[in-house]
Amino acid sequence: MTTTIENGANSVTGACCASRPVAFGSSTGLYAEADQGTRPSGVAVLFLNPWGMEEMCTRRFYRILAERLSGIGMASLRFDFSGTVNSLDETAGERGLSVWQQQVATAAETLRELSGARSLVFLGQGIGASLALLSADKRPSPDALALLAPVLKGRAYLRELSLYSRLIDDGLGIKPELRDNAAGSIAGIRMPRAVADDLRRLDLTKVEIDAPPDLFLAVRPGLESDVTLCHQLEAAGCRLRATDFAGYDAFVSNPLNQEIPDAVARDLIDWVQSLPGYQSGRLSARTMPMPVASVRSRCIRETAVRFGPDERLHGILCEPTDSFAGVTAVILTTAYDHAAGWGRFSVELARALATAGVASFRFDSAGVGDSPPVPGRRRQVLYDEAQVDDVIIARDFLEQHGPGGSTILIGRCSGAYVAFRSVLADPRWDACILVNPVAFRWRFRGLPKTLKSYLKNALDRESLLRLWAGDLDLRAVTRNISVRLVDRMASRLSSVFAPAKPLTQLTRQVHRDFQVLADRSMPLAIVYTEGDEGQDMFRVNFGDAGERLSAYPNVALHLFPDADHNLTPMPARERLIELAKVEALAISAASLKKSMARG
Repeated sequence: MTTTIENGANSVTGACCASRPVAFGSSTGLYAEADQGTRPSGVAVLFLNPWGMEEMCTRRFYRILAERLSGIGMASLRFDFSGTVNSLDETAGERGLSVWQQQVATAAETLRELSGARSLVFLGQGIGASLALLSADKRPSPDALALLAPVLKGRAYLRELSLYSRLIDDGLGIKPELRDNAAGSIAGIRMPRAVADDLRRLDLTKVEIDAPPDLFLAVRPGLESDVTLCHQLEAAGCRLRATDFAGYDAFVSNPLNQEIPDAVARDLIDWVQSLPGYQSGRLSARTMPMPVASVRSRCIRETAVRFGPDERLHGILCEPTDSFAGVTAVILTTAYDHAAGWGRFSVELARALATAGVASFRFDSAGVGDSPPVPGRRRQVLYDEAQVDDVIIARDFLEQHGPGGSTILIGRCSGAYVAFRSVLADPRWDACILVNPVAFRWRFRGLPKTLKSYLKNALDRESLLRLWAGDLDLRAVTRNISVRLVDRMASRLSSVFAPAKPLTQLTRQVHRDFQVLADRSMPLAIVYTEGDEGQDMFRVNFGDAGERLSAYPNVALHLFPDADHNLTPMPARERLIELAKVEALAISAASLKKSMARG
């Protein structure tokens, strides 16, 4: 395993493999061992996740930190708390934070056994930092704590989440009656009720630690409570190193185009190397991870895997434990939300399909979530044709290690684009579902905005400052606006307006693509939510009402009301789950019919 450092840090030679999946209790985690050629350290790091949108924004950062730690000989373990991300759900709703605290203890024991390290660092952000602090005097006790923007008062934190959730829902245009207003819920991610109840009682402003550990604290700029915590911990006798959490607000507000807080990462790595046990080569006996990392819940079994060249991709196979319908769905990410999906929807979809007898495989493309990047690829992988290669690798994996049978590919937004290009490139797919595809062939630079958004931001002070600072790609903006304008005029003026002709040719290419799938008789379902901007290009290609789709009997168009681009409201998710079940079981029935005809 070689270390990968992103975001302008050291150069990389060779690909980096994904961390090793491990199972402990009812949880799965990702274990990153010390790189070959390094001297294994006597210190190992346990990562503790934040909640909700903050977790989505932190996922890649944690993976990068784990890779950097491996490069200095330090093992680490990352895992998801019960009821969150890719974990199972049963216990968190019943027993709240106590379950998460118990999982911290179990994960710590697992890390100690796998690594042989005699000293442990608990590293957490948000709620994860709070749990690290609460675990300071528990067994197995950590020798050091790294706290990144800890939650100190749970009641205030829940209020902040409520306000932030309202801002996100407003930005997505979600109707008030469709919003999830449960305590702690945000961006379609519902906090287990018992966890929210426990958070209301959480107050770490007067926490007492009997055996003060070494401590690292990333302080949010301008937040007095973090400064107060510094003084409190120093007064308690902790050996404290504090650093500014520069760029914190931008880092946790949006996983799209985010900048990794590299200065915090450098300070953190420097701090762990200063710990007393770091240079120690004395390790306890180590245990080998089990070859298969699986957990079970009622009628499903989930197995975390790493696969592909150099085992560089991370994914989760979800299978029914009862009858198998002979169909496996592959669920793609959007390149900014990881394999669990926006609002954890990919997890919900996978498990709902399993109850209907349909297996699924969700995975992170290179550079997304828990899959490290491939050297030479763009850092921003949105609408990058290179992702098609990863989908082909996933299909190869299923052919060798999957449950067998037919396959259906499902993607939303940029994932829908990759899904469409993938089924064209690889005839092994039996069906495809595209949700809110922005385009079927890509000709923008980066991720474009709507014309309305460009006009709104034209004289925006922040946009002008970014342009002046050179942070705004004026050529990309100019190109994208030109393409949007041409789109508006192309259908009527293509015969006389020269700039519109390339778009007309592009539409012909799109129709040729659709004809390829029609010739294969491959079922293709296209879903658009009401008012989604992706319909602009769809109308250019297929008419205002999609009338030109009639040439392709294999294609079905579905329009979902009362939903945003991400399918955040629960009714929209339920409709897509039902559609996916119908499409998958139809493939199963067709396959069975063919088998009987041959027999």
